[in-house]
Amino acid sequence: MDAPLNPTDTTEPATPAARATDGAVKPAPNAFEYTYNVRYSEVGHRGLMTLPALINAFQDASTFQSETLGLGMAWLKHEKRAWVLTHWHIVIDRYPSLCEPVTVGTFATHFRGFTAKRCFYLRDEAGRYIVRALSSWAFMDLATMRPTRPTPEHIAPYGEAEALPLPAESRRIELPEHLRDGEPITVGPSLIDTNEHVNNCHYVQMAFEQVAREDLPEQVRERGARGVRVDYRRAAVLGDVIYPHVAIDGDRAVVTLTDHEGATFAVVELR
Repeated sequence: MDAPLNPTDTTEPATPAARATDGAVKPAPNAFEYTYNVRYSEVGHRGLMTLPALINAFQDASTFQSETLGLGMAWLKHEKRAWVLTHWHIVIDRYPSLCEPVTVGTFATHFRGFTAKRCFYLRDEAGRYIVRALSSWAFMDLATMRPTRPTPEHIAPYGEAEALPLPAESRRIELPEHLRDGEPITVGPSLIDTNEHVNNCHYVQMAFEQVAREDLPEQVRERGARGVRVDYRRAAVLGDVIYPHVAIDGDRAVVTLTDHEGATFAVVELR
C-alpha cells in the first residue's frame, strides 16, 4: 500500500495574523523550556512540522530537563532504573511551519506509586499554546524489568504542577471490530534508542506509514491530525518483526502493532 508523504501536515502554514501577540500563557513554575526555529529536517512536503518531529521535540525536552536536574540517562543507568512511557494524549491546534520560532516545554504534574504524569506543550512566538500533551510513565527496575516505586531523590527535583486542560479521554484506546493486516516491519538498528528498544516516536511513524492518505478520515486528510493517542504496551527490540493491523473507524484511524502471536507493542489513534 502506498503511504502518505506525511499524514499529519495538511494544515496551512501560519500567517502573520495567526501569530498575533494576544493569548500568551505563563509557564508552570516547574516547567523546563527551550526555544528554537523549526528545522528543515522536521518538516514534511508542505513545509509543516511532522507529528514524529513534534514527538521527538517533546522527548528532547524531558531528556534535557532530566539532564539539567542531574537525573539523566547516565545516573539512571547507574541506578538500574528508567522511566518508561506508557501513554500519549496530544491535542494539536496547528503545526508550526519551517523556520518558525517555537518554544518546547514540559513539566511534571503527578507522582503516585510507580507512575508519573508529565505535560508537554509547544508555544508560538506570541507565547500561545499551539500543541498540548499529557503523558503517562512507569518507573522500572532494569534488573528485574518490573515496575518499582521511585525514591524522593528520583522525583523531588521535578516538582508538581496542575496539568494542562485537555479533552476527556478513555484511558485505553478502543479497538475497532475489524482491522486489516498491514506490511510486517523488521526492527533494524536505526529504530533502536539508548535503552536498546524501539524509540517511542518510531511506533507512530511506522503505524501511519501503513495508512494511505486517501483512506484517512476526511477531516484528518484536510486539516491534519488534531488528536493523537498512543498506548505503549511492550517494547520491541532489535530483530523483532512487528505486524501492523489497520482500521478506519468513523473520524479516526487506528493502527495496532503486534508480534506474530498477536501480543501488542503499541496502539496508535489519529483523529
